[in-house]
Amino acid sequence: MRYTRYEYKKSGKVKFLCSIAIITGISIGGGLYISNFIFDGKYIKDNNMDNPSYSNERNHQGEVQKIVALQCGYYAKEENAKELSNSISKYCNPFVVEEDGKYRVLAGIYKEEDGLKKLEEFKANNIDVAKINLNISSNNEENKKIIEIIDGFLTITNKLHEASVKSIKTSEFKEWADKIINDGSSAKSKKIDNLNSYVKNLPDEIDKANSNANIQDLYKLIKA
Repeated sequence: MRYTRYEYKKSGKVKFLCSIAIITGISIGGGLYISNFIFDGKYIKDNNMDNPSYSNERNHQGEVQKIVALQCGYYAKEENAKELSNSISKYCNPFVVEEDGKYRVLAGIYKEEDGLKKLEEFKANNIDVAKINLNISSNNEENKKIIEIIDGFLTITNKLHEASVKSIKTSEFKEWADKIINDGSSAKSKKIDNLNSYVKNLPDEIDKANSNANIQDLYKLIKA
């Protein structure tokens, strides 16, 4: 193919340069629009993949009860776990759980908001702490009952962290929980039966001395 050479007049050059500028502007603008569309979409998608809980909340908002346990140590020897447990007892009511031959030192179970406040307190006192998620999905009626009872129990037991509270009577809580669990529903899962037994076997009064044993049992029940 032969290319013809044209001699442009001044006005021709101006028109030519204007045309080039317009085409360049459209190309850049279009490219930015397309790239924004593509990369914005990718950014949202990648964030959802990296953070499943965020994605779950968007799709099932209000269907997850956020509960956390705070772990301050994980040991191969029980005596080391007990030593740490004793050293942090002035900040919480810790307990030790054996799992797969190892020993976790847990500083309590909390509703997420309370747990995050407690976590900051530990960090402020230079205590190593990690958050363990024990979230429960309210995707059926039984899980909703479990969530309500655990939430109620944590509300009253966390009161023991207040200096003015020495002990808490459990009779009213037991009656309330019984009405929720035994509301006339026919079939019950093993988990809710275990929760029912757990509530019935709670001592008549919970204090700082026996609360850690009760929280330990609750942790095992949630994890089961």
